[in-house]
Amino acid sequence: MIYTLTLNPAIDQVIEVPNFQLGETNKVVSEYEVIGGKGINVAVMLQHLGYPTTALGFLGHDNKEVFEHYLAKQDVVACFHEVAGKTRTNMKIKSLEIKQETELNGIAFAISDNDIAAILTIIKTEVTKNDCLIMSGSLPQNCPFDLYQKISTYCYENQIIFVIDATKNVLLSTLGAKPFLVKPNLDELNELFGTDYKFTQKAKIVALGQKLQAQGAQNVLISSGKDGSILITPTDVYLGNTATGQLINSSGAGDSMVAGFVGTYLTTKDYQKALLTGICAGSATAFSPGIAEQAVVESLKKQIKITVFK
Repeated sequence: MIYTLTLNPAIDQVIEVPNFQLGETNKVVSEYEVIGGKGINVAVMLQHLGYPTTALGFLGHDNKEVFEHYLAKQDVVACFHEVAGKTRTNMKIKSLEIKQETELNGIAFAISDNDIAAILTIIKTEVTKNDCLIMSGSLPQNCPFDLYQKISTYCYENQIIFVIDATKNVLLSTLGAKPFLVKPNLDELNELFGTDYKFTQKAKIVALGQKLQAQGAQNVLISSGKDGSILITPTDVYLGNTATGQLINSSGAGDSMVAGFVGTYLTTKDYQKALLTGICAGSATAFSPGIAEQAVVESLKKQIKITVFK
């Protein structure tokens, strides 16, 4: 069974304006909400691709019904711990004429020591040997910095496959437990190492990914939007281009890539097939208002070429 963990879910309120002007009155031409959080996005894409999953995490009491209804509609089994307060709302302002997006990330609920104990109990009850746990996203207020590290150690000690999609020191703290996959995008990778590499500098990017492997990561998947992706496995390095299409919503694209890659690899044990599906899943969501359906993912596969980097 595949499980996802979302400690800091969110509602993305997407607002579209012709040409966003700071300090001025802007006319909204379209608005909609996307229910999610990184782990929830992963769970929904896994379900769309036919890989049953259970979503774990925290939900704010004041608006939990929105998430519960969404997950039920997506046929995702949910096992969340309810915390005091309201799950955050992020605002994304899309300026259509210049194709620019401005994000305002909302304030997360705060959690207590009892909440931490509760989520650890859920994980230890639900996730067992040979399961896969995908941990994605940021930490809420008052959350101990080392929570992902503690969960990673539990996974390592109990032969649970686990995946980390987090940033900075939160990601680095988990590497000693040997995650099956880490998935920084290129900006996050540069931030980790204080570099400023472009996607054309592939050999240097691969060298950074291999540094993460030296610290414990088994596989490193590096995405760079429309430029493509690089997968570094224990034995090979693979390159993949990105599908072309109209960008509608970038939120959830990276999460969809994780879902496509992990679900396919666990089923096929084939890195190239996993990377192909991961790329298509990420692109499909970028071309959709929410998490893409399987038919859209499949329709993009003919555009993608996977090659070995030498």
